[in-house]
Formats: sequence, C-alpha cells, structure tokens
Amino acid sequence: MKFTSFIAKRYFFSKSKWNVVNVISAAATSVLVIASCSFFVVLSVFSGLKGFGASYSLAFDADITVFSKNEKFFNYSSLLNTILENSELKAYTLMVSEKVAVQNESNSSFVKMVGVDDNYTSVYEIKDLIETGNWLSNSSTVKESVVSFDLADQLNLGLYNYGGGINILIPNLKKNSFFSRPFNSSLHMVKGVFNSSDLEQKNTIYLPLDSARDLLDLDAGLVSLIGLKVNESSQIKGLVKSLKGNIADSFYVKTREELDETYYKMIKSEEIILNLVMGLILIVAIFNSVGALIILVVEKQKDIHILKKIGATNKDMQVLFFKHGLFMSLSGGILGLVLGAIIVYLQQALGVIKLSGTLVPYPVNFEALNLLTVFLWVTIVGSIAAVVSVLSVKRIRK
Repeated sequence: MKFTSFIAKRYFFSKSKWNVVNVISAAATSVLVIASCSFFVVLSVFSGLKGFGASYSLAFDADITVFSKNEKFFNYSSLLNTILENSELKAYTLMVSEKVAVQNESNSSFVKMVGVDDNYTSVYEIKDLIETGNWLSNSSTVKESVVSFDLADQLNLGLYNYGGGINILIPNLKKNSFFSRPFNSSLHMVKGVFNSSDLEQKNTIYLPLDSARDLLDLDAGLVSLIGLKVNESSQIKGLVKSLKGNIADSFYVKTREELDETYYKMIKSEEIILNLVMGLILIVAIFNSVGALIILVVEKQKDIHILKKIGATNKDMQVLFFKHGLFMSLSGGILGLVLGAIIVYLQQALGVIKLSGTLVPYPVNFEALNLLTVFLWVTIVGSIAAVVSVLSVKRIRK
C-alpha cells in the first residue's frame, strides 16, 4: 500500500506549475486555509473577550456573596462565626451599599455608594482597574473615595485631576425634630479613579466602611453584604452547600455565576452557536474539497486504468484518493492554524487593533484548546469529505 501514499503525494505536490491537478488542489487548499485560520482567530477573540469579561467579574463579584433575603442591613456577628468555621475560606470582607447623591462645584448625580473594609481587595480584584491615583486607605485621617471613570468625567474631575472633593448626601432618616438636618452629608477627597465597562459600576463610588456607616447612621455591627474568597475555585460548590446547610434560611448564598446568571448563560450559548457557525463554514469549505477531489478522479481516469492493468485494485484506488483528500484537508488546516496563530500572537504582543473608542487592545487569548478544536474539525470533516469523494472510484472498471 506504500505506492498509494507515494502517488497521492505526487498528485498533491506535483511540480508542474500549471498542472490541472495542482490548480485544483491549490484552490481547495486555499479555501481550507482561510476557513481554518478564520475559525481559530474567531475562537481566540471569543476566548479573549470571555477573559476580559471575567476580569471585571473578579473585580466586582466575590467567589461567594452572602446577603439577607428580607433586610437591607443585617447584623453579621453570629453569621460570620458560622462562616469562619469553614477551612476552605481564604478571606472575607464586609460591605454596606446604598443609593446616594453626590455633587461638586461642576455637577451632581445619583450613584451607588459602597462602603468597604480593609479586606476588600483581598476578595475583589478592583485594584487592577485603577486608572490613576490609589485605592482607599482606612487608616487615613482624610475622608477618601474612589470613583468610576464615568462618574469622574460626569463631575468634570478629569482623569489626572482627582484631588478635588465630592460632597455625598443622603436623606436623614433619623430626624428627631423639626430642626434636624434633612440630609446627612460628608465631603470626601477623590483618591483614585477606576475604569469599568460594567454598566452597574459606571456610577459607583467607594468609601471606607466606617465613613459609609456614619453617613447612613448605621451601628458598627450592620452590613449589607459579606464577600467570601475560597482557597481553590474547586471548593466553591462545597462551601456554598455547607453554608446553605448551616446558616438561617433568611440569607442568600450566591456564587459569582449565580449573581451574573444571565451573563454566564449568554456566554455559554454564544460559545455553542459560534462553534456551530464556524463548523458550518468549515463544512462548506470541505464541500469545495469534495468537488475538487471528484474532478481529480475524473481527470486521472487514464492513470487509474494504467494502475489497474499493472495490478492495482479498486480498494487501492480508493485508498490513494482518500490519502490525497486527507493530505489536502490536513495541509489546509495546518497552514490555516499557523497563519491564525501568527495573527493572534501579533495582536497579543503588539495590540494593533483597539477596542472601539479606547486605547485598550482588542483582547485575544492563544489557547491550545482552540488549536485542538479547529484541528479536530478539519480532520473529521476532511476525512468524511475524502470518503465521499473516493466513492466515485467504485464505478471505474478495468
């Protein structure tokens, strides 16, 4: 059977530049190169965007979040003791959250205020999103805040002029007399500005936990949320199950995926659709190869008759054209993957293409799984195409 491989290679790598076989093979292979290259690049872009979204999720969603079903603020002391009994826990943070008004000399706005303790950055990776300035320091004698880039722009703070003050106001719900202040207010220096594409975070201001409690007139033991970080991501489900079994039914225990359920479902659905669509494109490219192989069989009928006269069987001929089809499919697939890998690498290294309206490079991830996915698609569908094409050899007689 070695002669079938030799002849298949001769057909595919024919030295005659304008040989009909060469032209047919080159055209079919080129289509496969483009299809497999596009498939890999699109998968890499999708992986990059998925990772880009996940980085924001890590910044604003904890591994596990615990909050009350019935109350905006709850006493955390007894609940925290139960949580700390779990060895899977790496860190925890306490937060309060409320809608407030903010204003400065330029403008005003309604925003989400989040009061955080010193452990916040051990659970949430928001420090990675700080564009200018620094994160909060609860030990500072100055009242500090960190605001979103959009809020800084809305209040005309300017990205590099973050030292101005912002007045935070909230209705005074504990008015004791007619002469009590209608609003609690506090002037905070803007210490840092963070950037986010998350719509909920575009109008968010972070304060030290004690400052937020003072504004809300809350006792020291009250919080809105408890954020938890586990030692290993594989331990999340086990810890959630343990917490749900040990704490009162009046509390929610949610993972990051459960808090952003719609987003994660959308990502999974889009990934399935993407693979199907790109697979269909590859199948169309393979049909082009089928046509090219059938034309090749017709073109090589004289050679087939000669080979049969010297002892080759129909099975030998089918194997010969199957191998030729496989050479064509694998060559196109591998060349396409190499080209796609170069494109993805250059984008990762140089960031030539930017996200619309920003200086942020379009995210792409070079993943071995994407290479394997495309290669398997090409191999499987290419094999099927080769089988279909060699069936035409059956009708050729001696």
